[in-house]
Order: sequence, then structure tokens, then C-alpha cells
Amino acid sequence: MSENSNDARVAGEGTISGGVYGSITINGAGTVTGDVQCRELKMNGACKCKGSVKADSIAVNGAGTFEGTVQAGEMQVNGSTDIHAGMGVGRLLVRGTCGLDGGLAAHEIDVRGALRVGGDLTAESFTGEGRFVVNGLLTADVIDVRLHGRSSARALGGQRITLRVPEGFTSILSMFSDRRLIADSIEADDVYLIDTTAKVVRGARVTLGEGCEIELVEYTEKLELVAGAQLREQRKVAE
Repeated sequence: MSENSNDARVAGEGTISGGVYGSITINGAGTVTGDVQCRELKMNGACKCKGSVKADSIAVNGAGTFEGTVQAGEMQVNGSTDIHAGMGVGRLLVRGTCGLDGGLAAHEIDVRGALRVGGDLTAESFTGEGRFVVNGLLTADVIDVRLHGRSSARALGGQRITLRVPEGFTSILSMFSDRRLIADSIEADDVYLIDTTAKVVRGARVTLGEGCEIELVEYTEKLELVAGAQLREQRKVAE
């Protein structure tokens, strides 16, 4: 490890103690032993942070493990990341897999891969293509996802919720993938679903596409069923 102008770097294998830094760069196998605050954290290889992390930007290229809480203005995951606590982030970009044991709060989340959240997820926008598992509530103003594989959340809520067919869905991989969202309840002003299993869907304008299996829809303005959607009960309710 070398430090210069309050920057810290690992090349090969080494450790960095907790503290306040300008930037932290780990190329290889590195461990941050305590709580850190920095402008920039770059992980290139297999890296572990044993304390909490507060940074303007975090980039994980490889495999990253965070044992404490994470706060970041922006975080990009290119590879795999495990966070054994919760995270607050302005913008989260996942280009691989990201798992949290706690909750996740963000302004913007874009997932091109897989995201797992042990608690609640709250954001202004949640977009992407892949799969997600949220053990708590998934709440965002805009939820717009192209489903790959099996996704789930206890409940989804927002202003607009849209599930789309993946790009290139005619490929052999997509044809045989188990593409489905499972949730107890889904609620938004505008709802458009495909391949969804849910007990209750509530909204002003609701469209159920192919592959939907819904027990009850409560809507205030419009309900549309595309061929292949299954709905047990519908109710038009007053606003």
C-alpha cells in the first residue's frame, strides 16, 4: 500500500486502515479494516470493507464485500457486490449482481443483472433489465423493468409501474427462462403488467398482459385485459 496526498492505494495484496481519504484504489486483493470516508473508492479485484463506507463515488470491478453500511453519491457495480447492512445512494448502477442484507434508499436505480434487497427499497426511479428480489416493500415513483428470470417483492407501489418483455426475447435463452414477478400487492396510478402473479392490483388505469395471474383488480378509471391474462375478480371503485 502507498499513500500520497491523503490518497490510499493497494497493488497486489494489502490493507488500508480506517480514516478520511481523498481516493482509495484497490488493484488486486485488498481489505479496508475500519470506517472510511473518501471522495472516491475504486475496487478492481477482490476487496472487502470491514467498516462503514461514505463516499462521493464507488466503483466495484470484480467482487466487493461491505460489512457495514454504505452511503454514496453514486455506486456502480460491474461484477458482484455483497452489502451486509443497508445502503443510501444517489444513483445505483448494477451491471452484474448486487445483494443487500438491509434496506436500500436511492434517487435512481438502474439494474442490468440481478438485485437482492433484504429490507425495503425506496427510490424515485427503478429501471432496468434483469431480475430482482425485495423482501420488503418496493416503492418508487417510476418502476419500469424488463423481466428476466423470477422476481419478487412483498408489495410494489408508485405512480407508474410497467413490466416489459425483454429485448431480444426471441432468443433461445429467453424462450426457456422462468420470467415472472410474484407479489402480494401492486398499486400505482398507471399499471401495465406481464407475467405477474399477485393477490391484489390497484390503480386508476390497469392493463394486464400475457401471463398475468391476478386474484383481484380494483380500478377507478380503466381496466384492460390482453389475451392470455387471467383475472379472478374485478371491481371498479370510486376515486
